[in-house]
Order: sequence, then C-alpha cells, then structure tokens
Amino acid sequence: MESPRKQRRPEADQTDVRRLSATGVAVRIAGTVAALGVLAYGQVTDTNDLFPLGTLSQFATARDLNGTVRSTYLLADTATEDGRRIAMNDRTIGVARAEVEGQLQRILDNPELMQSLIDGYAALKPNREPVQTLYLMRSVQRLEDGYVVGEPEEVELLRWDSTTEVG
Repeated sequence: MESPRKQRRPEADQTDVRRLSATGVAVRIAGTVAALGVLAYGQVTDTNDLFPLGTLSQFATARDLNGTVRSTYLLADTATEDGRRIAMNDRTIGVARAEVEGQLQRILDNPELMQSLIDGYAALKPNREPVQTLYLMRSVQRLEDGYVVGEPEEVELLRWDSTTEVG
C-alpha cells in the first residue's frame, strides 16, 4: 500500500485545462451584454413585456389597505344559458389570465380580439355549447384595513357577439 504522503500523479489527460476560444469568449460577452441591455430597457421603460427581464412592477409596491381590488373575468351567453362564467386560462380559452389582463387596453381598443377567445374556447371545448356572446367583466372590491367590505361592483368592460357560424 502506498504511503498517504505520496500522491499519485493523475493521468495527463485528466488535468488538461481547455481554454475558451476567442469566439467562445466573444459569444458569452455578447450574450451577457444583450441580457443586461434587455434588463436595463425593461427597467427604464417600466414594462413587463420582456418577462422575465422586465421590472415585475406588480410586486414592487404594497397594496393600499383601504383601496380596491380589481379582478377581470369572462361571462358567456350560449343558446341555452346566459351569464355563464368562463375560466380565463390556457386550457379553456387558449391564453392565460395574465395575458388577457396584460393586453386589456389592447383588447378594449380592438374588440375583435375577443373573437380569438371565443375561437380558442370552441377549439378547446368542442363538446360544450358554442359561445354566442362573450363579456369581458371586472369585479371591483372595496377594502377597509385590508379586508373586503360590501358587495363587489360588477362592471362590463366589453361585449362581443361571436362571428362564428353555428351549424
């Protein structure tokens, strides 16, 4: 048995250090600069459009304990039912709630975008009755000392009659 003081010299190929090529260094520097540039742009313009390199400003400030909480949701009319709540997620309408809420002003400015939500619902829920009218709604809850008080105020933001042919 070998003395612990005597260390075996590792094989030459186990200790070879491979240096990064000039191209490899340049690619890594360019990637780092690009990521920092996007991060800086997101901070300066105060946008979350470049997530996860944006400001994430929705987490930056505390809520007013005596303010309001607003929540967006969808209601649908079908041939046999009025005012059925439709889940706002990618499994039901094809996009996540955050996408709808993040694009809310764009949807309000271009109501025809509601048709894509109806089409998404029809594609993802083919066994359900087709949506004839879709309502983009907002619930507003008042807070006092951080607790919900009173009934929510329900506001219709937009109504869209489907352009899909039923047949």
